[in-house]
Amino acid sequence: ICGVTSSYGAGGRDVWLIKVDRDGNKLWDRTFGNSNTEEEGYSVIEPAEGGYMVAGYGQKYPSGSPYVLLIRTDFDGNAEE
Repeated sequence: ICGVTSSYGAGGRDVWLIKVDRDGNKLWDRTFGNSNTEEEGYSVIEPAEGGYMVAGYGQKYPSGSPYVLLIRTDFDGNAEE
């Protein structure tokens, strides 16, 4: 599950990635972002090579410059560079 949170994470609006089991029980969750940006996750996939990829949108402050966001994680939701 991916989306956005403004009450959990680094501050402002952060991408929120949540993994649940088949019964809907939360296994882990991660947030991505910082206090100088507003970010939202719109879509998540599990590529064949493993891990997860999140696509979304971000905006830098105070400039207001928008950007496309792509986050790749390992199987445990830790961001990869």
